[in-house]
Amino acid sequence: MIRGYMNNYVITEIDSAQKKMSAYVTLLNYRYMNLCVKAEVGALMPITVYIGDDAYNIEDVATVNSPDEFQFGVYPKNENNLQDIIQGIYEAHPEFKMKTASIDGSGDADKRYLLYTMPDVDENRHDFLENAIKVLHEECCTRIEAIHLEFKERLVENMVKISQAEADEAVDALDALRQKSLAMADNQLEKKQQEIDEALEHYQEEQVRQAEEKPEFDYTKGFRMTTPES
Repeated sequence: MIRGYMNNYVITEIDSAQKKMSAYVTLLNYRYMNLCVKAEVGALMPITVYIGDDAYNIEDVATVNSPDEFQFGVYPKNENNLQDIIQGIYEAHPEFKMKTASIDGSGDADKRYLLYTMPDVDENRHDFLENAIKVLHEECCTRIEAIHLEFKERLVENMVKISQAEADEAVDALDALRQKSLAMADNQLEKKQQEIDEALEHYQEEQVRQAEEKPEFDYTKGFRMTTPES
């Protein structure tokens, strides 16, 4: 951004507009992440875990990783806090599928951890998420447009403080900020749409795989059987 003609007032206003627009783009990203289409560790960071009367962030009481695109592994730092962690995560994301496992498969209580799987994105959930991200994107863009208009009006109201050259450069800078912020929001929408489409494809592939692995039922004998290999 060229600021050759800008005085301190204009620079402050432009910086303020940039921070406000960036905040809404960041909020859009946060909201998309918390839709939890795929397992993004950052989606668990805002979770609060209550142990007794004390509140902790999830990273204070557990280590979190993502073994694959659709699962979280949550490893308690203290086994005694396992139920508190389960409760904290459930309150934030009741849609997660949870099971307990042990690190070495032994079932040892001291080595237990939590494995969370993201909800399936079937056709209905796909349509719901697709609509949700469009609504959130539209809200973000509306906020950006409002900030752009607000600061343009403020510049006009304070023309006495700046020269025409400064006003022209400030307007150009605001327009550039608007275009950049809207482009970032559009990019996030496109990426999330792709993520949702990929999750639906993953679900459909899993359905096909499970159907192929399901043993046949012999109705004449009343028990399940598998087709012998040739």
